[in-house]
Amino acid sequence: MWRSLGVVLVAAVVLAGCSPKVDTTKLGYHKQACSILYFGIKKVECGTLVVEETRGANNGRTVALPVVIQHATVANPKPDPVIMLHGGPGGGMVENLPFALRKPERVTPDRDWIFFDQRGTGKSNPSLDCGQAPLSDAGVTSEAGVKQLQACGQKYAAQGVDLSQYNSAVIAKDIHDLRTALGITTYNLYGGSYGTRVAMAVMQHDPAGLRAAVLSSTWPPEANATAPLPALVSRETRQVLGYCAADAACNTKFPNMEKRLDDLLRAWLVKPAVVKDHTYTADLLAAFLLDEIYSREGAQSLPLTLDTLMKGDYTALARFETTQAGYTEGQFFTTLCKEEFAFENPADLDKINPSDPIAVATARDTRRFFEVCKAFPVGAPDPVENQPLTSDIPTLMLSADIDAGCPSELSDEAVKRLRRGKNYFFPNRTHTIAGSTCAKKMIAQFIETADANVDATCIKTDQPKFQFNLGKK
Repeated sequence: MWRSLGVVLVAAVVLAGCSPKVDTTKLGYHKQACSILYFGIKKVECGTLVVEETRGANNGRTVALPVVIQHATVANPKPDPVIMLHGGPGGGMVENLPFALRKPERVTPDRDWIFFDQRGTGKSNPSLDCGQAPLSDAGVTSEAGVKQLQACGQKYAAQGVDLSQYNSAVIAKDIHDLRTALGITTYNLYGGSYGTRVAMAVMQHDPAGLRAAVLSSTWPPEANATAPLPALVSRETRQVLGYCAADAACNTKFPNMEKRLDDLLRAWLVKPAVVKDHTYTADLLAAFLLDEIYSREGAQSLPLTLDTLMKGDYTALARFETTQAGYTEGQFFTTLCKEEFAFENPADLDKINPSDPIAVATARDTRRFFEVCKAFPVGAPDPVENQPLTSDIPTLMLSADIDAGCPSELSDEAVKRLRRGKNYFFPNRTHTIAGSTCAKKMIAQFIETADANVDATCIKTDQPKFQFNLGKK
């Protein structure tokens, strides 16, 4: 559905802000000195964009967005930069950026690349953080988590935060203000996961000047987030385990893994596991499955991870329970309560297959989204946020074989209304096609030409077989 990371540019690690702090009462873009973490990275600029929280309100409330620009490093750079859009909602980019930018092969050198944290998340101010709440892309993994998240929404509303102003349509206005402040007339967008939803909001509401858009693991506005999710988590988990069953080495080491997982979940749906006074639920395990199959490493290790868990080692599940999605939870809900869940019905979750324990456990998590939304006053939804996008903007779409959050069929449908768009399917790849050299080459060609008919012959040899991590021999 969503997911926190962008596409190919986010590594992992520590604080990377600008200094000194900017006066957030003064609107506009304020260039600042970069932190020491950027030392040695060529042609990097740091700054902060300050915009009104609610445009036109004139109430003094502002939002400050951290911005990092890696300028082109060639003699005659192209005039149209690439604006990178991170996923989530509730993800971030700037905090981890210095380490990603130390790998220059990941960024085309002939254009400026612009990175920023979306309003309400990452290092933006305010950041609508709710602490370590049990939130994942599958849903909220406990009833206690619902109460924690409801209290969080009520807290921010009581503080005067206009929670109706933290969503894709408003982020599109922030992008407009950013490129206006920087004097950008023509530009490109590159979004992964939820970042594609933001890109499509720009294409819908403010297409002027947008030369081309890259959408990796697309989440279009018309897609339903909740009702299909339990079956998708089940389908994609079983696909990975099916690949294991068809792989001689994996099947020999981890036989009957799909049945063993079903048996475990059925048992936990009736009675959760209690280990050293700690309770592990089917709800938590279902969310963990989605998190694992999102990433290349998680999916490749899934049989090994599940086998380890079934043998009594709960380390991986316990680690996930602590961090879960890692989102800025408030911005997750201000966005999705308004532009996704408002158009959906929790009763549709009753239609799941009752004999599928993965789907049943996932539905428990997903249903809790609706309870949390009751405490987030995000205002009435705009019907356009649930309508398909029609556009003439050149669009390169990349979809993955294993992707419960942004399944490839969504891209197949969305591209039909993009007259200059084309979707490319990557077998044996996971969410946002991370780590694919082939995808990077295709993206580079597209950004150069703004023609979605790129050379895709490398897909055949990109990852011809799904690879498993079988652990120690």
